[in-house]
Amino acid sequence: MKKYLFIAIIALISVRAFSQDIRFTVIIDPKISWMSSDWKSANNDGSKFGVNIGLNVDNFFAQNYALMTGISIDNTGGNLKFENQKDLKTGSGTEVLDPGSIVHYKLQYINIPLGLKLKTNEIGYWTFFTHLGLNGGVNIKATAEVDDFELENKNISDEVRLFNLGYFIGAGVEYSIGGNAAIALGLTYTNGFIDITDGGDSKVTLSDFAIRIGVLF
Repeated sequence: MKKYLFIAIIALISVRAFSQDIRFTVIIDPKISWMSSDWKSANNDGSKFGVNIGLNVDNFFAQNYALMTGISIDNTGGNLKFENQKDLKTGSGTEVLDPGSIVHYKLQYINIPLGLKLKTNEIGYWTFFTHLGLNGGVNIKATAEVDDFELENKNISDEVRLFNLGYFIGAGVEYSIGGNAAIALGLTYTNGFIDITDGGDSKVTLSDFAIRIGVLF
């Protein structure tokens, strides 16, 4: 899967040769993510630190407006506490967890955002921007650990659905370092709105708050 990600990034970079209205941003986004459930017996029990790494593409259709997309590998997850007995699907079968068990989900997605970026004219060396849109993800890895249970980095791909979808909104600044190059810093909030687990009647969503660190060229 990482091979296909590399090929996709090379394809996106090659587009730069055919347009002067496209800007690329290499991103490394440290983030805090968490999971929420609409099931009363499954509660959020803490967040997880992760990082989103990839490439964003801004295709400007006007001086200060761009359609944005890209591709990245997102390391995310969260913790859920199950008040009742939990049947956890693993690669080796179904593990029956005792009531009160806390499951630490470690998830990895290939993300493709699609949105709109708005930016100001350059003020000195500074440009201010905001972006918003949808973020789609394909799960490529899912493991879990459980407190007080012999379960460590266990494959739970059967427990996690293949696709995730959410909306994002954020803002930040770009500082010019010469030519077309710039450093980007910002904050982005992403809120998932579809169920990411195969948990029957319950709905579990994934959200995060990230610091955008990027280099534009």
